[in-house]
Amino acid sequence: MNRRTLVGVGIVVALLGLVVWWRLAGRGDDARTGSETASGSAGSAVARGGSSAAAKRGPVVLASASGRITQSAGGAGIAGARVSLARAELGADFLDAGSAATIQAVTDAQGAWTASNVTPGVYVLAAVAKGFLPGTRDKLLVASGERKTGIDLALARGGVVLSGTISDVGGGPIAGAEVTVTRDAGMSLHGGAELIAVAGDDGRYELTLADGEYQADASHADYTTESRWFELTGTPHTVDFTLTPGASIRGKVVTRDGKPLAGAYVQAEAGGGRGRGRDDSTTSSDDQGMFKLKSLDAGAISLKASGRGYASKAPTIVEVGIGEQVDGVTIIVDRAYSISGNVFEKGTKKGVAGVRLGVFSIGSGDVAFAFSPTEADGAFEIVGVKPASYMMFAIGDEVMPEIGKPVEVVDKDVTDVVVEMAGGVSVSGRVDPPGAADIGIAPTVVGIGNIFEAVKSMMVKAQSDSTGAFTLKHVPTGSFNVTAKTKDGSAGKVLVIVEAVDKTGVVIPLEKRSTLAGRVVDVKGAPVAGVRVMATPKRDKSDDGMSISFDDNAGPESVRTGADGAFKIVGLDEGKIGLRVSNNSGTLRWADAAHKDKPGESIVFDVGKGAERTGVVLTVETLDGVIRGNVTGVDRKPTADVWITATLTEKRDMTRGEMIMNGEFQSLSSSKPVLTGPDGTFVIERLRKGTYQIVAEAARGTARAEKSDIKTGDTVTLVLAPLGTLTGVVTAGGSPVTTYDLVCKHLKAEEDEASRRVTDAAGAYKLERLAPGELACSATADVGRASGKVTVPSGEAKLDLVLEPWATVTGTIVSALSGAPVPGVKLMISGDGFDPKQIADMLQGGGPTSDPRGVFTLSRIPPGKNELIVMAKEGGFTPLAKREFTTTSGQRLDLGTIKIVPPRTGEAGTLGMGTDITDGVLVVASVKPGGPAEAAGVQVGDKITSINGVAIAEVTPMIAQTLLASGTVGIGQQFHLGLDRAGTAAQVTILAVAW
Repeated sequence: MNRRTLVGVGIVVALLGLVVWWRLAGRGDDARTGSETASGSAGSAVARGGSSAAAKRGPVVLASASGRITQSAGGAGIAGARVSLARAELGADFLDAGSAATIQAVTDAQGAWTASNVTPGVYVLAAVAKGFLPGTRDKLLVASGERKTGIDLALARGGVVLSGTISDVGGGPIAGAEVTVTRDAGMSLHGGAELIAVAGDDGRYELTLADGEYQADASHADYTTESRWFELTGTPHTVDFTLTPGASIRGKVVTRDGKPLAGAYVQAEAGGGRGRGRDDSTTSSDDQGMFKLKSLDAGAISLKASGRGYASKAPTIVEVGIGEQVDGVTIIVDRAYSISGNVFEKGTKKGVAGVRLGVFSIGSGDVAFAFSPTEADGAFEIVGVKPASYMMFAIGDEVMPEIGKPVEVVDKDVTDVVVEMAGGVSVSGRVDPPGAADIGIAPTVVGIGNIFEAVKSMMVKAQSDSTGAFTLKHVPTGSFNVTAKTKDGSAGKVLVIVEAVDKTGVVIPLEKRSTLAGRVVDVKGAPVAGVRVMATPKRDKSDDGMSISFDDNAGPESVRTGADGAFKIVGLDEGKIGLRVSNNSGTLRWADAAHKDKPGESIVFDVGKGAERTGVVLTVETLDGVIRGNVTGVDRKPTADVWITATLTEKRDMTRGEMIMNGEFQSLSSSKPVLTGPDGTFVIERLRKGTYQIVAEAARGTARAEKSDIKTGDTVTLVLAPLGTLTGVVTAGGSPVTTYDLVCKHLKAEEDEASRRVTDAAGAYKLERLAPGELACSATADVGRASGKVTVPSGEAKLDLVLEPWATVTGTIVSALSGAPVPGVKLMISGDGFDPKQIADMLQGGGPTSDPRGVFTLSRIPPGKNELIVMAKEGGFTPLAKREFTTTSGQRLDLGTIKIVPPRTGEAGTLGMGTDITDGVLVVASVKPGGPAEAAGVQVGDKITSINGVAIAEVTPMIAQTLLASGTVGIGQQFHLGLDRAGTAAQVTILAVAW
């Protein structure tokens, strides 16, 4: 997954961060083939990363670009230099829906190059040549229809050689495979330079680079992609790649009446089957509606297509094996609609050019994009939009993002939509002491009510110059912390209230932060290179809620270890810091004697203010696990050339929520596939010690076997069996349900899931190529929900499901202290009753809330165990109250009175203390030096007996703990606390200060 795609994912996580939290209780065909040769007078050029057909859909005229690559000393042309033009507009790679092509060209004997068929846009130019340092040129603007010439680069001699071999799993070289190297330039939505090498007939590649940290992606049309991180430090470096054969799908996009749809955007993504989580693949259909997707991972692939006037009503599911080619797939598209209009400067009718737009529906999960940015008149068109409730988003380089405009698509095109975008204001100032620093902003409060405003702040960044001066542009109004951080770890922040006018004179005082440095080694003391060491501040005991940070300058901090296993983390706040180590597959466990009882917990260090702690040694598990086995057919004869994959199935010590919020998108550890030998045996090496699911897939996916609970060191026998098929009908009240969501999971391997959106007049579904075993299935529709279990053999099985009507839940919300009704709080359902649509409603300002009497009503609750969550309209994501309940089919259940801590008003405050609940008693667990609690005489160990005259027993210790928690209290809020200090009663008054 490349960096820009990761950033795109990060934006989606920010937009839908609440959904992520709630659920927790790139490139296409041409990217890999490089098969299109662009015409030109010099060298050759190919389009990568998208489809030329996709690019032509927008109202643009293709351009061309040309120039020379020369030596900086003497000016002679460099023959054979490889030139790349990578898209660099804000959000181009993420929002171009697969058409953000990277262009390649090779210089001729005079160093000249030409690229034709260039989509208009902003590019980063890069050139590489053996024996020369790479050269780059940012912000290269190519206008519609332009013949841009004179795009020259002069390269200096020098650099370090990166080389290696690209092989397939059988050991043979992969000629023509590409290695794309990108430098770590921070999490930016703008594209960066791509330095590209192509492997020769022997599979070898070579690049000359400057010292630094890089990511390399190896790819080929017939294989899946592999990514590696490396660091150059003045000496030649070798990075080898072993690629797994990729599957391919060929087919046709047709309308419901059988007519081919030309220029349709076709997307493939993991369909809830056995896919290994690769990037989505995209391509476009040709004039006859034909398409081809390559480099796919094995598993269930969901195919969707969209174009002007049409879109897939439900995905077409295709099961592919490793390296399998599936032909004759038909994607049927139904009538869909367009959303069109103009983007104007706020308060005017002046168009804004270069804005990228899209819509997303949390309720249905549908997403659609405009195929090209707006022109000078601000006009846009988003095509292939299915009926649903959507929210729009629009981003551009010279305007503030706009997110959350509601659009309802029912049965016709939506036209004349006006999106107003403002330039925002500028915030300028300096850092003290002067110097270069990364500058950003972060809202002081993030909650349901301002989530979209908070997202806007993610794109507001700047860097101070050598004098410390900086200017932040396109800043929205609101209350923000303006933050600064230097490479050596000095940091600071200052609170700024941004209004409708530019703000100047902001001074951010920098202070030296703490440092943790040391080495990561394995159990033999050998250095472990290239792993990530993450430092995360440990939360106060009273802070058990979840927060989402929109500040890139805030923790957690993480670095990768060098070749000697060394790491140095700078910029840490004082206090308790927890360290973890992870690789691409997840958190590594500790292997030293001191932590053998808690191998997955963070190792905590108490770091003083500005302290430099060195000599830290982190000993992690060694990847030396081995699983052996053999594979036979039904006839019990050994079977050769069967693909074997091992996937770690034991629960890791970090939840997925912790992984995402700590900045690590981690997955369960999967081995590279290996092939059985002529005698049917296999060996999987370099595994993390643990428990695995072993899957064997025959060539072309015709048969399969799997076993769970296999531990490293075991020897396993797998017997291939034909795959199973599950069919059934979903009904409600005796009638078929024509549209529903179906999810089936293997009970022994819950990650092996099949999910479908089914649309069928008879209510029928069919799941093919299922691994035999016991499945748990559920169907969800507007009228209700059903669930059931079935054992699927090596053959056919049937499971019919009857939907049960939804239940309804009511109740009343009151203050825990005064008993007065609390209006306006948000209410949601977790557990079996979770419905993404409730999040969509809330983010658009709707959704269920308590009325002036504190009364609420929630519908669409499934039978079973659920949980009510009470949330503040604004002010964070920490629940105000939770209430578990059980409902039956069609029941109307009254939960009665629910006491909460009313949401605070104003900025977040703190009393300077933390509390714990011990044997049902609320006890002071920590007192911050110099804080309000210490000034009032509060001591560790004091038992809190009352708050503002109300006994703790009456409000309950849990609610009382929330009442007093940092972030829950507001600045200036006063509390009168009754204390029991070793049997002696006492009274104190505490005034909350800024947190």
